[in-house]
Amino acid sequence: MTRRFRYPLSLQTVLPDDYGQNEEFASLLGWLQQSGYWGLELNMSDPKSFNFEAVRGFLSRFNLELSMLATGFTAGRLGLSLSDPDENGRKRAVAKCCEMIEWIRHPGTGVIIGRLKGGPAADVAAARRQFARSLAEILPVAEAQKVLVLVEATNRRETAVANTVDEAARLLGARGFRCAAVLPDTYHMSIEESDMLDTLRRHAAQLPSLHLSDDNRCFPGLGSIDFARIILLLREAGFAGRVAIEGNIRRDLKSDLEATTKYLTPLLAA
Repeated sequence: MTRRFRYPLSLQTVLPDDYGQNEEFASLLGWLQQSGYWGLELNMSDPKSFNFEAVRGFLSRFNLELSMLATGFTAGRLGLSLSDPDENGRKRAVAKCCEMIEWIRHPGTGVIIGRLKGGPAADVAAARRQFARSLAEILPVAEAQKVLVLVEATNRRETAVANTVDEAARLLGARGFRCAAVLPDTYHMSIEESDMLDTLRRHAAQLPSLHLSDDNRCFPGLGSIDFARIILLLREAGFAGRVAIEGNIRRDLKSDLEATTKYLTPLLAA
């Protein structure tokens, strides 16, 4: 099949508990296939409730890959925080994160640590120490499983940990594991980075993935970020990873997807 987009394009969404019989979800996958998407980043109520190979096999019917396991939905539902000041809470989050890493059975699928990092904290330094301790326990498991862990740089209103791309990169660089990488998100970058383009220019060649989300947290093209400049910069800076769109729904999923795909198609053309 001829590749429609320069970079493999995914959508982040939630896997319905009844995905195999869910006609609305199947319709979405069919639309993504026809529109040239490569894969999905999936949130799940709890991955242990699903069989990895079964989920991946279901997506393959639509020529779609399971690009990433997104952990935010699970973290929120179970109240998990890798920077939890309570040691029992932190260890519970670490155990669940390791379980999710071990759930993955394919080296092409990564796991995203975003909301799972934990929320804002009164003692930021303590939260960051707790998160560093959690990473020290998680990354050896990921290395053994050959699963890529992506630490998402998210804004300070949502977390005390790894707010900028540089902060996340320094944190991971100190760990010394090849299985870990930074995941920038253009929405969070629009809040935290003084110069988004400069940050992307410096990191682009090392990034395995990038989240595209507009400054109003809607899909790309539904806010005011100039994604044409961003994608041109990625090409010039040697970015060779994947991209995924995520965001809040402005009207309805179908309308928003159609609008963002129409906007992104000429920018991402192979």
